[in-house]
Amino acid sequence: MNLAATSVRSLASCSLCGLTTLHPLTNLRGDVFCCPSCKEVAALLAENPPVAKAQTETLSSQGRTRTRIENLTLRLGDMWCPSCAWLVSEQLRRTAGVNTAEVSFIQQQANLTFDGAITNPQKLKKRIRSLGYKASLPTEKPRDEEESFFTRLLIGGVMVLHDMIVGGGIYIREALGWASPETQWLVDFFQLMMLVTSLPVLVLLGLPILRAGLASLLRGKPNIHTLITIGTFSAVGLSVRNMIVGSGGQYFDTATMLIFLISIGRWLEMQAHKSSSKAVGHLLEQIPEQATVVTQEGDKTVRASDLRPGQRVRVRPGEKFPIDGLIAAGEGDVDKSLLTGEPRPVTHRAGEAVQAGTLNLDGSFEVIATAIGDSTVAGQVGRLLHQALWNRSPLERLADKLSAWMTPFALVLATIAFLFWNNQSGFESGLLVALSILLIACPCALGLATPLTLWLAVGRAADSGVIMRSTAALERLAKVEKVFFDKTGTLTKLPMRVMEVYATSRVVHSLHSSENEPRMMEKAFLQVVASVERESEHPLAKAIVDYAGDIKLSTTESFKALPGMGVKAVLNGEEIIIGNEVLLSREQIQITDRIKDEAEILKKAGQMVVFAGWGGQVQGLIGLGETVREEARDVLDRLHSRGLSLGVLTGDETHAGERWQATLGIPVYAGLNPSEKMSHLTDKTAMIGDGINDAPSLAASTVGLAMSHGTDVARTAADIVLMRDDLRVLPWLFDLSKITMRRVKENLGWAFIYNIIGIGLAMAGLMKPVYAALAMVMSSIFVTANAMRMNTYPLLEKEAD
Repeated sequence: MNLAATSVRSLASCSLCGLTTLHPLTNLRGDVFCCPSCKEVAALLAENPPVAKAQTETLSSQGRTRTRIENLTLRLGDMWCPSCAWLVSEQLRRTAGVNTAEVSFIQQQANLTFDGAITNPQKLKKRIRSLGYKASLPTEKPRDEEESFFTRLLIGGVMVLHDMIVGGGIYIREALGWASPETQWLVDFFQLMMLVTSLPVLVLLGLPILRAGLASLLRGKPNIHTLITIGTFSAVGLSVRNMIVGSGGQYFDTATMLIFLISIGRWLEMQAHKSSSKAVGHLLEQIPEQATVVTQEGDKTVRASDLRPGQRVRVRPGEKFPIDGLIAAGEGDVDKSLLTGEPRPVTHRAGEAVQAGTLNLDGSFEVIATAIGDSTVAGQVGRLLHQALWNRSPLERLADKLSAWMTPFALVLATIAFLFWNNQSGFESGLLVALSILLIACPCALGLATPLTLWLAVGRAADSGVIMRSTAALERLAKVEKVFFDKTGTLTKLPMRVMEVYATSRVVHSLHSSENEPRMMEKAFLQVVASVERESEHPLAKAIVDYAGDIKLSTTESFKALPGMGVKAVLNGEEIIIGNEVLLSREQIQITDRIKDEAEILKKAGQMVVFAGWGGQVQGLIGLGETVREEARDVLDRLHSRGLSLGVLTGDETHAGERWQATLGIPVYAGLNPSEKMSHLTDKTAMIGDGINDAPSLAASTVGLAMSHGTDVARTAADIVLMRDDLRVLPWLFDLSKITMRRVKENLGWAFIYNIIGIGLAMAGLMKPVYAALAMVMSSIFVTANAMRMNTYPLLEKEAD
């Protein structure tokens, strides 16, 4: 572009945000931009174009049958335990057209994939409702189950209180010998009142249980509803029969108290579920629903969901960022605790990235949008947390299977006990013993023991900037014995800095340049290397590109990353090899003695050496320096004190490895390629890296942990993503995993002991039904309260304080 053309040009419109400018910038395609941030955002969008959501359609080879695979999430209600979720999932899997069905008891949701040509969401919803459970589509406003249930619980509580007072008076009359024929009419009247007041309890609290219990029983899949239905309604039926014939006991108060106690346990579980799921909803709730767009006509307020990448958004002091983007103008402090858990504000300036949901404390920013809604970092994190809650750990799956088997097991035991005690003491005694067994064998505590604890721990981790891909990651982390680190960007600070550049005189000739001064040789060498490294995401590449500054870079014709080795690319028709000495030797690139001597000098100075060659010769070297994080030594000492074996896996040269081993005080395994790194990652190992370049190592380890550095968190191969750039989270995280698994084992141990002892007492006829119901509720309360203790586990910052 010549100066004359620039002086004549009038106002130009930015091809990204639409604003006019007198000083336009252009890219290689000739697109016009108003500022460097718009130009950079356009380049990012070109690399990662948005993908439209679409349903998958496949045609058969005959072209007659069409299959439309669709996804659906249904909100469920009236599920009282994991065996209910198991029943719903089993019935959905057997429904025509359904490919997969996953039902979560704690989330009260069903995730389905189905063939839209065979079935539809309405049919699937009706299928669930036919089982006796509530179901609603995503487009429907869900019924507020918690509020409705609490209202019914209050009304039922008043009726139960009446029954207990009246029933207590009748029992006292019998116990103290006050019974007489003259007062029997009063007893009959009060028993009739108990029947009347028990009806609202049976309708408001018992009818939903009865409907679900009968539905599951008719389909041959009994669950907790079936147990409660058989027990309580048998007691009511027996009481009505005895009232009619005028002999035998009355159990209205027992039946209503059973239903009331069980309902209280259900309400407490609903509160625990609500607490365990708050981490997912909290993230997306923090993204503002409205945004201020900067246009030629002035500022306009629009819905954040209507924004598109490339638009310019104004964010005033005290407002939250509605999008991810790059700052085009402005400077100020930003509170990023939503994502990182870090309470200290971070100063941001033009050209730096900001994330949706973070809080602008005191600056006035204009931001060029790079991601909207679910595509933002907050959206990705929320999606990962949602997936984590669906990806059950092995312990959760074991608990689900045991819960599913407990119901038929309890029915068998109750039948045996009924037959025995009916023969020994009569029909009423046999029925009451069977009722006690059905109640005490309820698998509620067993089903709650594991998932609730793990979910609360996942939420606690999210509050400290740690994102789990699955609850199984916590289970595996607690078993880790060896921890290996990647060095660059993990134990050392980012960004790295270019310390030395050495270019040979051959660079000038190979680039066909007429310049032969040392500074021009360095610039020409950097132009080639930075043009190639611009395509890489490695921290070393970023440092080289940053060092190149304003040097005009070229576009590569092809590019390939070689993890642990370097990169290969074709630039201007010539193959460029950049990486370590092993890679260049393998590619038969000649390394002269002079180059080797220069490399040795840089290595002894503690620098990482990058070789670059083309035309069969090494054309130069780049030396990069890095410094250890301030917290690294303290974190390593704390991990070692926890009995963990530590080490560093790196592709650095041996000399550099020896220097880092002396600095860090732990073994450093240097000069490793990716396959050699993986050979160290045997059973019970954790690998901590940057999440993208260490993908093979992270995947090979028992647990992979990635420092996100603000990159695309959904792309990492790690099981756990560390959103904050702080190693102090590692000891805290290992402690969290240990305590979580301790809570899980405590809960499972209690659930087993409770069931064994309780069933034994009930079979022996030593536990009345009302006490069995109370024991069941207390067991659920114990498990829930023990799991809820995870909410008191100190967050990272509070622990540091």
